[in-house]
Amino acid sequence: MREIEIYEDLLQKRPDLGMNLFEDDPSIYVGGGTPSVPDSGMVCDVLRRTAEVFDISENAEKTIEVNPFSFTAQKALDYIEAGFNRISIGVQSLDDKVLKTLGRLHDRHRAIEAIETAGDAGFTNISADLMIGVPGQSLEGIIEDADTLIEHGARHISMYSLTIEEGTPFYERYSKTLEDIVPQETERAMYHGLREHLRSRGLMPYEISNCAIPGYESRHNSHYWRGGEYFAIGAGAHAYIDSVRFAHPDDADSYMKAMKAVTSSDFEQMLDGERDDIGAAIALERLDGEDKMHEYAMLMLRTSGGIDCREFKTRFGADARKVFEQAIDENKRKGLLEDTGSFLRLSKEGLDFANGVFADFLLY
Repeated sequence: MREIEIYEDLLQKRPDLGMNLFEDDPSIYVGGGTPSVPDSGMVCDVLRRTAEVFDISENAEKTIEVNPFSFTAQKALDYIEAGFNRISIGVQSLDDKVLKTLGRLHDRHRAIEAIETAGDAGFTNISADLMIGVPGQSLEGIIEDADTLIEHGARHISMYSLTIEEGTPFYERYSKTLEDIVPQETERAMYHGLREHLRSRGLMPYEISNCAIPGYESRHNSHYWRGGEYFAIGAGAHAYIDSVRFAHPDDADSYMKAMKAVTSSDFEQMLDGERDDIGAAIALERLDGEDKMHEYAMLMLRTSGGIDCREFKTRFGADARKVFEQAIDENKRKGLLEDTGSFLRLSKEGLDFANGVFADFLLY
């Protein structure tokens, strides 16, 4: 709440920041971490105050992430009453063995119950996450999970390949053997098989990891992929405002202590380049026009549409084919990039080597 008040004061002094923010439809996303753990009243109060300060309309997309284990019918009703109209449920799998492998606290029954609970409360825009490439999984099992989610009301499915982080029990267990258990070829077959199955069920791929019934695409994430700016509130949150990308302290205690001492003037000085570290936030990078061109191209390549060359020209006053000539030629030669005349987009094979293509568009 303290940070929201600081932004309210900042926007009164610098209303132009809001103009940069809302190039696309404004939206609110409460997630990262598990917002369904704390009392729903706290989360709902933050939503109401945020919508008020940033003048977010009643019909704007307002998403909350929940974990099946900590999600209840009463919380669902509270979220609806406060104005949330989209919910993202961290299902991961409907196979109890896979869920146990992942260390999740919920089981198949609890996950399905969470989707039903969301629908019963009034959510019609329901998204669910699925993990692929987990030891013990099969393509047939993943497709069965997806069908069950769709039949219970999911209109959007995000699919993520398992990645192992150092310092975790999963890393200790699988870091040296994961590729033996789940070879890359198997993981890629799962990815493409699930993606095509979702397409056949009417959930169209619109980004590397996301499929949705038309009209149910995440407006908030689409804003990121278009290179839009965004405020961020809370410990560990990252923001991108006035060409400055900055981050808050990860540690909650450090964040709260710093936020008590900071003012809107401190944030203004950071955005103006007078200071890089204000305690409550650290400027990570300041993007110039060329940086924005390269980042926009990389982000748009994540989408199924790819880079719209006409929009690129309108936005940056430059010809994308000339700016990225070397990256385009190299990746077309490798079969990783398609040129439709108006759009540059990843090929099917390019989806498997996307990070390499992204790097080329950032570097060249």
